[in-house]
Parts: sequence; C-alpha cells; structure tokens
Amino acid sequence: MFAQFGYIPLVPTIDNKGNRTQTYPNVTTINSDVQELLNQVNINYLEDDIRYMQNLGIREASSPAALQTQNWLYDKFESFGLDVSVQRFTSSAPPAYGDTLAAGNVIALKLGTEFPDQFIIISSHYDHQSGPGADDNASGTAGVVECARILSQVPTKRSIIFVPFNAEESWLHGSMPFAIRCAQENKNILGVFNLDMLGFYPAEGYGDIKMFIRHSLINQNLFEYHQQVANLYLPDVPTIKSNREEGTNSDAFSFVANDYPSIYIGDIEYIEIHPCYHKPCDTIGEFGGVNNMNLVEAFVKATLAAVTELANGWLPPQNFSAVSGTGQIMLSWDEMPETSNYKVYKNDAFLAETTDNSYVDHDVVLGETYSYFVKGIRTGTQEESLPSNIDEIILSSPLIIPYALDLEGDRNELKYWHYDDWRIGSGAFGGGKYLYALIPNFSIMELDWFPIPENTTELSLHIRALDISSFAMMRSDHVFIEATTDRKTWRKLAKNIDFSRGIASTLNISLNEFIGAPFFQLRIRLGASGAKFDAGRIRIYSLGIDHTPVSIKENEKIAYFNNFQIYPNPTSGIVTIKTESENSYGLAVYDLLGKKVLQENGFRDGTLDLSALPKGGYLIQVLQDGHQVVKKVVVQ
Repeated sequence: MFAQFGYIPLVPTIDNKGNRTQTYPNVTTINSDVQELLNQVNINYLEDDIRYMQNLGIREASSPAALQTQNWLYDKFESFGLDVSVQRFTSSAPPAYGDTLAAGNVIALKLGTEFPDQFIIISSHYDHQSGPGADDNASGTAGVVECARILSQVPTKRSIIFVPFNAEESWLHGSMPFAIRCAQENKNILGVFNLDMLGFYPAEGYGDIKMFIRHSLINQNLFEYHQQVANLYLPDVPTIKSNREEGTNSDAFSFVANDYPSIYIGDIEYIEIHPCYHKPCDTIGEFGGVNNMNLVEAFVKATLAAVTELANGWLPPQNFSAVSGTGQIMLSWDEMPETSNYKVYKNDAFLAETTDNSYVDHDVVLGETYSYFVKGIRTGTQEESLPSNIDEIILSSPLIIPYALDLEGDRNELKYWHYDDWRIGSGAFGGGKYLYALIPNFSIMELDWFPIPENTTELSLHIRALDISSFAMMRSDHVFIEATTDRKTWRKLAKNIDFSRGIASTLNISLNEFIGAPFFQLRIRLGASGAKFDAGRIRIYSLGIDHTPVSIKENEKIAYFNNFQIYPNPTSGIVTIKTESENSYGLAVYDLLGKKVLQENGFRDGTLDLSALPKGGYLIQVLQDGHQVVKKVVVQ
C-alpha cells in the first residue's frame, strides 16, 4: 500500500461507458457450492506464499527480486490452467526512470462460460521498496494466488481476471496503464476487489478480529454487496466500512479514475499503529507485519465468496437511463438474461410492468423532476431483483444552438442547468460573477438537452474558467467535460484539464462528432474518487456552444513553468526546485489543509529547506505574473 503522495499518471480521453451505476445480486442465503470453495482456502498455502515472497528481499519495481516474483506468479497461474500474460510498462521512479521494466503486471484470465465479456477482477501488488513486504503486499498477492487456485477448478458464468500489479509503490504506475487499457477497450468490469495488506491486527484493545473495507463514495454499491456476502458467509469475522476514506494511494484508485467500481480490502484501518509498515520488520511473526494469519484467511474467504456469487449471480437490470423528449421521458436498460419481465418505478412508486427493456412515460409535466428505476422478474421463480441504478431527470424542452451561459450578463440561463453543490459567487480575485464547485465533492452540473441538426457545421464548445485555489491540483482525474447521446455512455471531451494557472483560461473543444444527433447533453463532472481531499475549487465564468469555433487569445497561449520539477521526492528535507525560468518568482508551501507554512518572494531555481516541517505531504506553489503551478512533495 502506497502511503505517500506523488504523481499519478493522467487519465487520457477515453470513450468508455464505465460501470459507475453497476448494481449487484441480492445474496441472502448461503450457497453450499460457494461454502465448499471457502472450505478449500488453505492457510498453510497462504503462509508459504507470503514467506516465499518475503524471503526474496526487497521487491522494488525494477529489481531482480521483482522479476523473480513476476516469473513465480506466472508459473503459479499457468499451473492452474489459466491463460497468462504480462503487461510491461516504463518506470516512473529512479533508478530505472523511463526504462521499460523487466517485471510487469501478471494477468491471468479465467473465461466465463455464459458471459465471457463480463469481467470481475481480483488484484494486488507484489512490489515493495523498503523491506521484505510480507504484509505490504505479499499477503494480498498470496490471496490473489489462492483465489486463482480455487476458482480455476470450477466453471463460472462470468470471466475473472487475477492480476498482481508491479510498481504500485511507484505511484500506481502498473495498475494505471492496465485500467486505462481496460477503459480503451471498453471492458465491462463489474467490480474490482483489490487485496492490499491482509495480515496485521492490533494485539490489544480491538477485540476479536474484524475486516475493514475502504471504498470511495462512488463505489457504495460494490461495498454494500461485498459486505452483505462477507457477513453472510463469515458472521464471526464481521466486515465493516473503514473509517479511512479512499484516496489516490492504492491500485483501487486506478480503476475508479477510469469509471470502474473498486474497493480496497486490507488492514489499512490500523496503518497509524502498524509497527512494521514500510520497515524491515514487515515479516511473518508475532511482532512482524503479518501477525494474524486468521485475518489473512478471513479476507481471502470473504473475497472468494463475493467474487463467486457475482460471477454466477443473477443481476438487477443494468445501464438504466431516463432521457427527456418532447412531452415524454424515455426509459431504457439492458436486456437481462434469465429475466421474463420488468417492473418500472417512478418517484419510488410502481408505474408499469413490461416485457420490453424500454418504456415511455407520457404522464409528465414540463419542468418537473422525476426519479426512475426498474426491477427484473426472474424467469420461472418470479423472484424480484434489487432495483437498477436510479436515474433522475427534469422534463425539459429542447434547447437550440447557438447557446450561451454568461454569468456576467443574464444568470437566468442557469435555469437550463441541473446541479447539486455548485454555487453562484463573486469576488475581487478575477472579478465578476461566476459559478463554482468545490473539489473533490463528487458533483455533476448537467445542461438540458439539444437536438443537433444534420446541416450544422463546425460545432464547438468553449468554456471560460478559473481555478481560484492556489493550492489546487486540477488534473483530469478531478475535472471532466463530458457529453452523451443516450445518457449511458458519457464521452470525455477534455483531458489533462489545466485551470491552475491563476488566470482565466478558455477551453475550446470540437463537437463535430455529435452533428446530427437527435439528443445531445453536456455535463461537467468533478471528483473521480469521491474522497474528501481539500484540493481547491473551480469556477466557470461563461460557456457557449457555437456554430463556429472560438479561437484562443494569443496572450493565453503562453506557457509558464512547463518544466517545473521537485527532487528528490519524497525528501528528507532539502529539495531542488527547477522551473527553467530566467527570472525570480514567488514560492509558497501549503499543508494539505490549505494552510501556508512557508513563503519566499524573489525565489530563483535552487534548493529549498523543508527539514523544519513535520513529516507528511505538502503542496509547493510557484507563481509569476499571475501564472501558477502546484506540485505535491512528501517530507519523510
């Protein structure tokens, strides 16, 4: 588990549906076949595998020990009869920075018998930088191997991918390209169960062992499903939501950032009192990192039960959406196997029953908000499924292009937008009226819909925006501009969005691909993980959709601090600041709560002493002529 802050690879523009609305089976009774699989979990195998990886020494991502671990995993999975491959990638950290690592992600595939294009992932990371890494993360990797050993011998309706990643400790540099590739291929991933540190439990003061699961706000459905199954099969080792919020410091985040539900499974609840975290004593033993093999066994059994039930379960209707039309709201969802008919609900009340996977509601009023979901009825048993995802929509008349929202002028245009925690503001900094939202509250501002005529030419979107928070990290994993033609697949129109320069910036995007669409909708989405980071806010001055593209002003093309570097990072105190600026500039250091802890005016490229600061993460801002760049640094 990677505890330090650092660079996370940027998420590219990807047209994947993702599975943020994924819903899960309702598991209320123990399945004897699943219980038999749990009985096969062998605590001795788990301990032997942890000990083997522990004894290899430091498994730093570019080390011979990492390669040896990769080869051992490859052979293990192959011996189970799985289809095994290795995904390699370049290093993001010394000593092999920029080189393709010899050791990569080990990917083992078990193909589903009925729905091979639906995937469940059990993941871990096998690298470790500063010790034997028995708990972090030989324990999680041993869990993946044990799940693969057992599940490889039984058929499942859905496909399962077992993948221990390399380079998690180098800022998720293994899992991020894997998740990106899944998104690029539009893989239908129902859920990711990420095993990371399974073996430490405090000796005193915490009672009988229990399992804590960490998840982001957008993965609530997956957590509740896992908790339901785990507590059903392992009632004596309860599964509880972790008090620690999800963040960007585990492989689970790589999937969240690419619209896939994932949960962190491990002992991170006790990280502050873990005596061997990232230390040489992270070994198996009473006073080591893995001091409770019963906890390891329980985590593995809970994961095995949840994955098996999902791999063979009957799902509620998927990809449900409500689309506004002229005087009607059109509902649609995926046709579900083993489902004879569907019950449609409106504002939590039964509306209709249908054998189709669509329904049109004509009993609607312009300007009113409606909430819909659907349940499936199982063929033969007439069992009723859990609800699909809920979709809320306002019946609205179609807008016409050109469209303009200018908060300096008529704010009445906001009546066409639907938003939760966005607010109207004003201030001297930058001046004027603006619409703003805090990062990283998981929030969406959605515009009413357009039909786009086929004879439209050169359609474009332009947004004038400004990040007013001097310590914000406005990367594409925080801010997305998205569009849809069906309210199911939201295309990411912009990537690597940079509103962090301290001046108003105009973002221009072509919409030509949507010309001729009978339904088009635009939204701005903030917060990939849903974790409550104090990362600043973004504000919007104006937005427009025009027939002709809008050019960026010449004076807004100037790039400042393109080569801003901080090294070493992490640091023991002294860092080198490099911007390649010929002039002096302002420099400020903020803690992660936004409090300024250091400031230097007239700073020039050179060394900066941070040794007086407490250990932890900080944000370093460099500022010149109203332009700014912010980067994270860790003092350890």
